[in-house]
Amino acid sequence: MTYGANVDLIKAELGTAVSQTAIENALQQKRYKVIADCVCSVGSEEIRFDDWGLDVILTAGQKGLGIPPGLSILIASQRSIKTFETRASPVTSYYASWKKWLPVMKAYESGNGAYFATPPVNLIRSYLASLIQITRTSPSLEERFRLHREASKRVKDAATALGLKQIALDPAFAANGMTTLYYPEGLGAADVLPRFAQRGLVIAGGLFAEIKDKYFRIGHMGVTVVESKRGDVDTIIRVLQESITDARSQKA
Repeated sequence: MTYGANVDLIKAELGTAVSQTAIENALQQKRYKVIADCVCSVGSEEIRFDDWGLDVILTAGQKGLGIPPGLSILIASQRSIKTFETRASPVTSYYASWKKWLPVMKAYESGNGAYFATPPVNLIRSYLASLIQITRTSPSLEERFRLHREASKRVKDAATALGLKQIALDPAFAANGMTTLYYPEGLGAADVLPRFAQRGLVIAGGLFAEIKDKYFRIGHMGVTVVESKRGDVDTIIRVLQESITDARSQKA
C-alpha cells in the first residue's frame, strides 16, 4: 500500500527475499529514498542504518526491542528529513506528519520541553530503558546478533527434526527473531495453538492471506534469547516437540 505516493515497490515472493541485485538495479534507475519495514527485525537482526545508506526505518517496540506494545518508532536520515522539508505537496496525515513531530524532537534534544500531543510516557521510558540495555550493557550489540542467530537455528533445527516445513524456501531467507512453520499434514490452528497455550506458551497464527490458515509463527527475540538463564529457548523447543507430537497422536 503506497497511499497515493509515487513509489516503486520491490517485494519478495512468499518464502523468499529480495535480491541485492534487484535493489541495486532499482536504485540506479531513480534517486530513491530507501525505506525499510523492520517491525520484527530491529533489535534481533543486523541493520547498519548509516553504512547501508538507509533513509527511513519503521519499527515497533514490542518485538526485538522488548517493550510493551503501543509505540510506532521511526528512524529518519538527515537526507530524508531534508527531502521532507523541501517537499512541494502537503502532508495528508495529521498525526503522522513530521511537521508536527520534528519541532518536539529538536526541542527535547536541546533540553527544552515541547508539546504536540500527549506522549505515552510509560512506553517512552520503557523504550529508553531498552535502548540503554541494548547499547550500553552486556551482551554487546554484535553479541546480541549472534545469540539471535544461534537461537533461531536451534528452534528451526528442532522443527526440521519434527518434519515441519518452514515458509522460507532457503535458510538464508529466514528471520532470526521468528520461525514460521506450516502445520503438519492433517492438522490446523485448532490442533496446535491450544496445545502450546496449555503448556504456557502463546504463539500466533498466519498473516499472509493466501496461506494464513496453513502456518503458525513462533517468536524468539529480545530477552527470550539474550537472557539464557531464563531457559526460554529450551522451553520453546520442548513445547514445540510436545505439542506437535500430542496433536499428531490424537489425529492418528
